[in-house]
Amino acid sequence: MSSTHLPADFSGASQQASRFNVPAQLRIRQAVIAALSLLVALVGFCAYRSYATVVQTIGKDSEPSIVAAENIRSTLSDAHTSIINVFLTGEGPDGPGATEYRKSMAQANDHLVAAAQNITYGDEERRPILDIMDHLSEYQRLIGLAQAPGGNLKALGQADDLMRERIAPAAEALAQVNFEHLDTAFTDGRMTAHRWLYAFIALSLLLLAVLLDTQRYVYLSFRRLINPAIAAGTLLLILAVGMFSIQAANVMSSMRVAKEDAFDSVYALSRAQAVAYSANAQESVYLLTQDKDEQARQTALFKDSAHRLFSVDMANVAQLPADLKSLQGQGLLGNELANITFDGEDAAAKATLAGWLDYVRIDRQIRALEAAGRHKDAVALCLGTQPGQSDWAFERFVKALLKTMDINQTQFDLAIGRAFGEVRWLWVLLLPALLCPLLGSLFGLQQRLAEFRE
Repeated sequence: MSSTHLPADFSGASQQASRFNVPAQLRIRQAVIAALSLLVALVGFCAYRSYATVVQTIGKDSEPSIVAAENIRSTLSDAHTSIINVFLTGEGPDGPGATEYRKSMAQANDHLVAAAQNITYGDEERRPILDIMDHLSEYQRLIGLAQAPGGNLKALGQADDLMRERIAPAAEALAQVNFEHLDTAFTDGRMTAHRWLYAFIALSLLLLAVLLDTQRYVYLSFRRLINPAIAAGTLLLILAVGMFSIQAANVMSSMRVAKEDAFDSVYALSRAQAVAYSANAQESVYLLTQDKDEQARQTALFKDSAHRLFSVDMANVAQLPADLKSLQGQGLLGNELANITFDGEDAAAKATLAGWLDYVRIDRQIRALEAAGRHKDAVALCLGTQPGQSDWAFERFVKALLKTMDINQTQFDLAIGRAFGEVRWLWVLLLPALLCPLLGSLFGLQQRLAEFRE
């Protein structure tokens, strides 16, 4: 049986049909590349927005409100201690304690205004701010009653309860609201940003595959090894996507430093400062009252505050464990010691703890003097600013705490600044990711299409 051969005219028609099919293939590929380029850019923009939201929430929306809330609490506790000391010493309205009270109240009002101007989360922030303002007005009325001629300590006791049970918790609630949003932005926001980044990379790889296949198709159709425009667009796409991924990783590295290394310490220290000021006020209230039950209550409150700062029983920092991370969960100062990261932070954090331990040790001496009936000696030790006296130890503690906080705040600000710069690069890198493959395929394939029009 003889072999069958295609007629010459049919073979030529087949080649001609194949030749006419090439322009259609090239146009289809142009459209696919354009659609994928737009999709890559859209998903890349979503990734950019996710990273930008994390940085904005942590760096600008939440952190200032948290610091302002803790500053409100600290300065109000400081003012409260000052006014109690006015009654403890019997000084007049123009004495140093009264002057310090007015100064601290003015600072607290400034911090309150700053918090009100930075409301981001609606009623979640508005309610505690209004609570502070309402209760603060009542607090000042009670202080006025206590200071008025013929005033009594009952009004001062009511003011003390109001500060401890209403105003300070409202300030803490304001800080907690913002910290929860900050923490959510870091955990959930980071996961969302990573998902968008993975989608961006996957679509970019799909676009890359289409570009390479188009390069192969052009070679098979035109016997030209490389289409320069498509090759340039492909290489620039690879470069843009690679740099985008690196910058995204840099953003999250900066945010990890900002949140976990720096701000977790700032938050722990700012809370420690507020609790310490409250404990200082409780120490003075203890000496102001002569009622044994009330003294016992104030002592219990002081011990609770001291436990919240550091729950390990030790005489000095020489007894600290070799692995400071084991102190995590052992009070606010323990949390800071477990999170030491930056140069100078170790020495500052240990000086903070040393100052607090000295203060607590002197407080025991004050209560022992009071229990022994040596009230004047107890008051002198409480208000004394000489080495070995209570206010001296407290000031050393506060100074060391502020230094430790400043180290972490500086690193937080630097990390947030880097993150904002890295986020801007994400936006810039989306342009070549969109335009390079789009323009490369447009110009590269138009040259081949032109050959069919000639």
